[in-house]
Amino acid sequence: MGPLNLKILIVDDEKTMSSLLVSLLSKQGHECQTAKDGIEALEKIKKVSFDAAVIDVVMPLMDGITLTGELLKLYPNLPIMIMSGHADDHSAETAIAAGAREFIKKPFFIDEFTLRFDKMMRAHKAEEALLALSLTDELTGLYNRRRFFVLTEQYLKVAIRTKKRSLLLYIDMDDLKSINDHYGHNEGDRALIDLSNILKKTFRESDIIARIGGDEFVVLLESTAENDEILITRLSENIKDHHAKQIRNYRLSISVGVAQFDPDNPISIDDLLSKADALMYAEKRKRAKKQS
Repeated sequence: MGPLNLKILIVDDEKTMSSLLVSLLSKQGHECQTAKDGIEALEKIKKVSFDAAVIDVVMPLMDGITLTGELLKLYPNLPIMIMSGHADDHSAETAIAAGAREFIKKPFFIDEFTLRFDKMMRAHKAEEALLALSLTDELTGLYNRRRFFVLTEQYLKVAIRTKKRSLLLYIDMDDLKSINDHYGHNEGDRALIDLSNILKKTFRESDIIARIGGDEFVVLLESTAENDEILITRLSENIKDHHAKQIRNYRLSISVGVAQFDPDNPISIDDLLSKADALMYAEKRKRAKKQS
């Protein structure tokens, strides 16, 4: 299937089967964790991000069909393969209806398992590639508004569950209209790309960076007492560094509004955006007042 290093959750109360699958998938370069029942699996997936799950149907405490439904509530796009040693003709139908991507009957040949698992992951990878095209801003390569909402919804669910504070930066590029009017729209596009590259340089890959409007960008990240002020300073320094290295007829300038998401007092994505947007415009007005 190619050099993919996947993190796979194997859920089966039969230790022999779990060990077999761990051995098989580890030889392919994947990292595996096991759970003996649905309850343990749910605890693990709340702490670790998995790329796929292989689940037995019959287990104590929670069966595989119920577990599949619970996992997909948390991670709707998680590829799941269900295994069953029971000769129920409707098992495959039930598994697929529950949201599983693949089904295999026990006992199975190793080659059959490998083919089915690889097929599931190839299909998932192809779906992700198509989704990325539809959810990426064509000009900058950042996430677009639609993808920002999809990712942020999931991000904030995890933040509430893990009690982690998050920070939303609402960033507006100043004077884009002036750049377009004086130097043309191609130069305006170049300014947007420059700012996008500065944001990528400033923030981590795990942070959600998106262009949600013509000159509007957002960044969602985990908030800590140490990084809140440091990040704004680093962003300003990276803009100054850009000015020193790139010769342009204009200078990039931004206004930033910063809003915190408190997991103990959660608000909607729309309300969080509105709060950060209002703070951004307050900063823009304050700066304009100083300059006048």
